[in-house]
Amino acid sequence: MTRAVSAQMVTRCRWLALPLLALLGLVVLQPGQVPVEALLQRDTTIEDRSHLAAKAESALLISVVREGEVVLVAGDHGLILRSTDGGKSFRQIVTPTRRMLTSIVLGENGIAFAAGHDTTVLRSLDRGLTWQSVHCDPEANLALFTIQSIDGKRIVAAGSFGTVMISDDGGDNWRQQLISEDGPHIFSLQNTTSRLIATGEFGSIFESTNGGDTWQLLESPYDGSFFHIMALEPSTLLVMGLRGNLWEGEPGNWKRIETSSEASLFGGCRLSDSGIVVVGDEGLALRRSPEGRWQDISPGERRILSSVVELPGGELLIVGEKGFVRPQPRDDGAEGSSQEGRR
Repeated sequence: MTRAVSAQMVTRCRWLALPLLALLGLVVLQPGQVPVEALLQRDTTIEDRSHLAAKAESALLISVVREGEVVLVAGDHGLILRSTDGGKSFRQIVTPTRRMLTSIVLGENGIAFAAGHDTTVLRSLDRGLTWQSVHCDPEANLALFTIQSIDGKRIVAAGSFGTVMISDDGGDNWRQQLISEDGPHIFSLQNTTSRLIATGEFGSIFESTNGGDTWQLLESPYDGSFFHIMALEPSTLLVMGLRGNLWEGEPGNWKRIETSSEASLFGGCRLSDSGIVVVGDEGLALRRSPEGRWQDISPGERRILSSVVELPGGELLIVGEKGFVRPQPRDDGAEGSSQEGRR
C-alpha cells in the first residue's frame, strides 16, 4: 500500500499515534510549522536521529515498559528515556530516529523493540542502552502503533490501515501484510501463551493462533475504537476505548464495567497483587483491587494519560501528555493526588 507523501497525511498519522489527540483535534500545528516526518521527507540533509532535550521528561510520552529495575519510556521525536533504578531517575537515550515512537517492549533476555511512524522499528540488544534502526519505510506513509515480541525471534507490529509487520529473525528482515481487507487501524497487540490478540477501529477484535500469519475477527461488544487490550486469564480479556468503554469477558460473554466517565481509555497494566490499573483522557486513572472493587486514583490534573506501569515496591508510573505522573497511595474515600516526574 503506497500513498503520496504529504504534510496533511503525515499530520493524520501523527494524530493516530495517540488516537484521542486526533479525535479532539488537540494536535494543532502552528502557522508555518511542519511535522518532523514531513521535514525529513522534504530535506534529506536533516539527520534522522533524536536530540538531547532539556525537558524530555515533560514531553509527550506514549508508551512505558518495565523489566526488573529497567524502565523504558518512548514518545515524540524519537524520544526514549531509560531508568536502571526502578523508575526513580531517568536519562535520555539518543536514538537513530526523530520520528514519533508509539510503542516499546522489553523482554527478559534484555532485547527491546520500539515502533512508530513511517513503519519505524528500533531494536536494542542491551536493555535499551543503545538502539539501531531495523526498519523504516517513509514512502509507505504508514504508522505502527503497537509491537510485541512473540518468542525472541518472531516480532509482530501493527498500525494504520490494518498494517501488520512480521519478522521471523529477531528484527533483521520484515514482511508486510493486512490484518483484514477492511484495514482498520490497529492500536493494541497483546501476546498470550496461546494466541495474539489485536484491537482497533470499529470495535475490531482479532485473534491469531499462528503468530500473526492469519487473523480471525472475533465478536465484539462495541462498534467504536478499542485502544488497548489486556489478557486477564487465558480466555478473559479486558478491552478499553472511546467514551469510557471498558469491557471484560470473552466473545459471546461480555460485561461492561461502568467507569462513571465518558473519558476515553488508552492504556492499562496488571499489578503484582492481581489488581488492575487503566488510564485515559482527562487525567482519568482507575484501579481495581484484587477483590474487584474499582477506585478512582486520578491525579487531579486534566491531561491525556496513555500508558502505565507498576514500579518495584508497588508505585505507579503513568506517562502521557506533559510527561510523567506518579499517583500517590491514599485511603479509601480520599481524593487523588500526584507527584509529577519533572526533576
